[in-house]
Amino acid sequence: MKTATLFLLVFLLAHLTRAQTEPGRAFWSGNLQLNTTQLAGDYPNGYTRRSPQLGLAINHGAFLQNNWMLGLSVSGSYYKQINANPLPLDQRYQRGGLSVFVRKYWGNNHWRIYAGGGIGGSLDQFRQEVSDPTTSLLTENETNTYQIAPFTQIGGVYFLNSRWGLELTTTSTVFPFTFSGLTAGLVYMTGATESERRILDATPPTVGSQARAGRFTVGASVIISGRTESLNNRDYSAQNLMAAPAVGFFVANNFLVGISVPITWSKNDGPDKTAETTLGFAPYVRTYLSNTRLRPFVGATFTYSAYRFQQNDFPSEEVNHTAGGMLNGGLAYLLGKNFIAEANVLNLSFSKQTQNNDLKNGLWLQGVQFTTSPAISVQYVF
Repeated sequence: MKTATLFLLVFLLAHLTRAQTEPGRAFWSGNLQLNTTQLAGDYPNGYTRRSPQLGLAINHGAFLQNNWMLGLSVSGSYYKQINANPLPLDQRYQRGGLSVFVRKYWGNNHWRIYAGGGIGGSLDQFRQEVSDPTTSLLTENETNTYQIAPFTQIGGVYFLNSRWGLELTTTSTVFPFTFSGLTAGLVYMTGATESERRILDATPPTVGSQARAGRFTVGASVIISGRTESLNNRDYSAQNLMAAPAVGFFVANNFLVGISVPITWSKNDGPDKTAETTLGFAPYVRTYLSNTRLRPFVGATFTYSAYRFQQNDFPSEEVNHTAGGMLNGGLAYLLGKNFIAEANVLNLSFSKQTQNNDLKNGLWLQGVQFTTSPAISVQYVF
C-alpha cells in the first residue's frame, strides 16, 4: 500500500508542472500606479502645482489547446498638471490601448519559454489650457494621435507552484525581432487540471525554517554606475552609487523587525564640480501570513533621509530632509534553508519634504502602486 501511494505521488509530481499550459488553465497579470505630487511655495507671488497620475494595465490569457494561448491586454493612463498661480496652466494627457495576441509555449517541469505575437492599437489625447491673468487671454491646444501595429513577443516563465509564476518578456514592433528591453513580472494562474487537484490533496504544505523566532536576516542592494563625455574639447565624467544594506531579527515566528540604511551618492567632474549625497534610515516591521514556502507578507516602514549638495570648493550644504512612511505587501519565497526572496507588489506611501531655508517650505508626496513587475530582493538568514 505504501509503495502504491509513493508511486502515485511521484507520478503526480512529474505531471504537476506540465499541467500549467493545458486547456482549462488561464493567467492574469496587471499593473496599477497612482501618484500625486503637490508643490507649494511662499515666493512673492506664491505658486501651487498639483500633478495626479494614474496608470492601469490588465493582461489575461487562456489556454485553448496544449501550450497554445489566446490573450487580451487592456491599458490606460491619465496625467494632469494644474498650476494655480502665478500663471494658470491646465494640462491633461490620456491614453488607452488594446491588443490581442497568441503564444506558443515549450518546455517541461517548472520552466516554459514562449513566442508569439498579435496586433495592438492605442489612442492618445493631449489637451492644454493656459490663462494669462494680465490680459485674461485663454490659449487652448488639443492633439489626438493613434497607432495600430503588429508586434511579436518572446519570453519565459518559471512556475513557483500551481498558481504563481515569474515571467520575463520582451516585445518588438519590428520584424525580424529587435530587442528593446526586458520586463519582469508576476503571473497568477487560474483554473486547475485533474492531476493538479490530486497532487494538491496529497501533498502537505512545506514549512520553511527561515521565518522562525530567533533568526537574523541580512541583505543589501548595490548599484554602481558612471559615464564620461567629451564636448567641445571639454571632458565631463560622473560616478553614481546607490546602496541599501539591511538587517532584521525574527522576534516571533513569521514576524520580522529590522532597519535599512539607504544611501545615494553622485559626483560630477567638469568645469563645475558637484557632489550630491542622500543618507537615511528606514526601520521596518513585516509579518508573513502562511507557513508554506510561497507566503504573502504585509509590512510597514518609517523613512527619514537628508540631502546634501556641494559645488566646487564651497562647503557642503544640507538642502532638504524628508520624513514619511510606507505600507507594503507582496510575496516571499523561501529558498532552501537560508534565503528569502521577496517581491513587493503593493505600496502605499506618504512623505513630507522640507527645504532648509528661512521659509521652511516644502511639499507632500503620496503614492499608491500595485504592480506585477516588482523589484526582487533576497535576504540571507542565519
